Amino acid sequence: MTSHELVILVPLAIKAVVASLRARMEAATGVQLRTVHDLNPAIAERVFQGRRGDIGLSNPTYVRQLIDARLVDPAAHRAFGRVRLAVARKAGSGGPVLTEVEEIIALLGSGQSIGYTGAGTSGRTFLGVLGRLGVVGAVGPFCRPMGGGAPVTAVAGGEIGLAVAPLTTILASPGVEPAAIFPDALDTHIDMSVFVTRSAPAEAMAVLEFLAAPELDEVLSGAGVSRFELP
Repeated sequence: MTSHELVILVPLAIKAVVASLRARMEAATGVQLRTVHDLNPAIAERVFQGRRGDIGLSNPTYVRQLIDARLVDPAAHRAFGRVRLAVARKAGSGGPVLTEVEEIIALLGSGQSIGYTGAGTSGRTFLGVLGRLGVVGAVGPFCRPMGGGAPVTAVAGGEIGLAVAPLTTILASPGVEPAAIFPDALDTHIDMSVFVTRSAPAEAMAVLEFLAAPELDEVLSGAGVSRFELP
């Protein structure tokens, strides 16, 4: 066991996924981990600011920025997982999980209030697809930007009707269920990769290798995460 704990930076979208792996990860790698949760952009910003972070997960675009800034070695960057964007409704509402584009547009335009994460990757992705589909005028008036984790909590509490969030967040949140999952054709998936900072102890690489190992593929799939390859 290392003489000190390592800090792992985890996006809110996969908070529950990484939490479920923590004990297994520590046993397999022989390190102790302290988890810090934040939105994807904030994780990269934390590293840019020189704040503590030994291992991190974030969108590949942000990790490449850290590599360009020489804060992460290219050899310490691996693909982790791809998460689909989805829509949450209050648990027990019933009905099928929609996956067709026209059905999802109709759901979003049904007059219910829709929460999304204003400063997160999922929120930016959601607004982007509304623009590409040409439905900003029809759906935009119902949308409310909120803080990280707040949209699904608001749906569970009955404050709003729907929440757009990563599928992983919806599956792990009490009181909500998936109402729709955006199809692959809309290119709304959220990719996350794992990295080790240049200032991290050597033991951090064992955590990276654990998270990238194919042995985790089935476990991740059950939590709403699929594997992908970095270009």
